[in-house]
Amino acid sequence: MRARRAARPDKVPDNAGSNEAAPAGYTWTALVDHLVTAHGSLARVAELLSESRGFRDDVASVERALRRLRTRGDQPGGVWGARLLERFGLPEEPAQRARWMGSYHSRFTDLPVEACESLLRMWDSGPVRESRSRVWIELGLTSVALRRRALELADRHLARAKLLLARSHPAAAVEWALTDGFVGSRLEAQGRVDAALALAGEALEKHAHEIDPDELACLRARWIDQRAFDLNRTRSPENERLALALYESLADKGAPAFARCRRENGLAYGHLRRGDLAVARAHAERAARAAGDAGALRLRAMSLLMIVKIAGVANALEELERARAIARSLGDHELLARVERAR
Repeated sequence: MRARRAARPDKVPDNAGSNEAAPAGYTWTALVDHLVTAHGSLARVAELLSESRGFRDDVASVERALRRLRTRGDQPGGVWGARLLERFGLPEEPAQRARWMGSYHSRFTDLPVEACESLLRMWDSGPVRESRSRVWIELGLTSVALRRRALELADRHLARAKLLLARSHPAAAVEWALTDGFVGSRLEAQGRVDAALALAGEALEKHAHEIDPDELACLRARWIDQRAFDLNRTRSPENERLALALYESLADKGAPAFARCRRENGLAYGHLRRGDLAVARAHAERAARAAGDAGALRLRAMSLLMIVKIAGVANALEELERARAIARSLGDHELLARVERAR
């Protein structure tokens, strides 16, 4: 497979959804072929793999093992598949694709739910399944379950993802913690929410230098959003003031559209609680524009629902129907439930 420039998780890969992707996702055949292209020959790959093991296996035997592995397709890779991944890792393209599918702030979540599940199942195979990138597949399946309001299934995928965090990119730990906090809030398990948000905050601070700046901004916006939600639900004037200050702490200029949308929607709610309807409406409309800039359908629906909350259903029927149409087109039960609550 030809190497490509890495895509950030908030960007749609150029060939996403195209016929270029193999029907079985990323196979052992593709991995071995990639390594042969990168290193010049199968014999050279075998030599490097043997060298990494102190030449305990002769190069010719390793080469024969790799030829057999090449025929495994999307089946388990066995001992030599594990050794190959340990030595060379997963190439950048399938690793970035898995990360894109597992990041809530990526545009992957703006695909219909059934399409998301189909793509995740397709890529949950071969070397991707046995690599450290599998954590993103489990996180993506968690998101699919949550969009279907299947909390128990989401919890199972989240538990599987947790087992893979130790050898994953720090961004996966933040993603896991934020998702765990969301599930905790749905289960009304406050202790779980508190622990998850604390873990996410620590990971963001400790590993900020290891995460792409735009991705970091999106993750931080989500962390702020969940902390503010937790404060706002108490209905305490002091906590509502703190929640508004949290949203104000997010950067406005130069931030990714996803982060700007989260900021503006949060400010809209904060000013609504204060009774500043004109200010709240202005922030909600800015949130909708930011969602449009990001091409983010779910965010746009949430921004439209904020306008409904501010203006009242009778004065925002068009916005309500547009949000409902988006939710239906995506097959997103969680978003549809928010539409019904807005009514």
